[in-house]
Amino acid sequence: MIFTINNKLLAIILAALNLALLGCAYGSIDSSLNGSIQAQSEPLDTSGALALSDLDEWLFYENYDYGFELIYPADWIEQEAEANDQGMIVGFLAPGEDVDNPTVYLLLQNEELPAGQDVTLEVYSQAALGVLNDIMPDLQILTESDITINEVPAHAIVYSLESEGVTFRVLEAWTVIDEYAYIFTYKAPDEVYDQFAEDAADIIDSFDADLFARIPESSGPLEEAAENESLNETPKLMEQNTSVVL
Repeated sequence: MIFTINNKLLAIILAALNLALLGCAYGSIDSSLNGSIQAQSEPLDTSGALALSDLDEWLFYENYDYGFELIYPADWIEQEAEANDQGMIVGFLAPGEDVDNPTVYLLLQNEELPAGQDVTLEVYSQAALGVLNDIMPDLQILTESDITINEVPAHAIVYSLESEGVTFRVLEAWTVIDEYAYIFTYKAPDEVYDQFAEDAADIIDSFDADLFARIPESSGPLEEAAENESLNETPKLMEQNTSVVL
């Protein structure tokens, strides 16, 4: 079964984050490059891995509109976003979360990059950090590091965020693939952040944007291929290890 993020949940998520998609003002990239935020602690540890033996309770999520797939724990709730202008694609709620008022979740967004511009990961990262700094001048980044997402170069930051008297810890991790940037946001109250951080890291690091490349030419239209996939039935195993550890 595929759930849908309703408008109320969409509004709650955006309000909780207190910022919109990490869209970059490309017309002012030079100024953003000069205003990047420096990390204030050790980089993220990316030495961990999810073993195949740990995947017996994980499910596949495949998105044929955007051509990617990933895995997520069977006790997390998958919620696809309704049409929106924030680039939101799908969210995953941690076990026990209230779907109408979630506090622990992982969100995936994407952003189409300007045509004809060579927007590298470095350029996108610097511009995104500049935008964040403009939105939240008092932002204190706890950790910043270059990482990989399923062996693809990426960048990540972790920062604290106050909302209605609660201190949240937020991970933003993004990568640039072809003409798109993909942005993951993991958010949780500070006291339970570590409890779900490993699951969130494994979901992020399982992200694979080559779904279209693996569809056989003889399979017919994408709609037919999608219908033939058994989404969310018995869990499938990924033939890979993952490496992001928060």
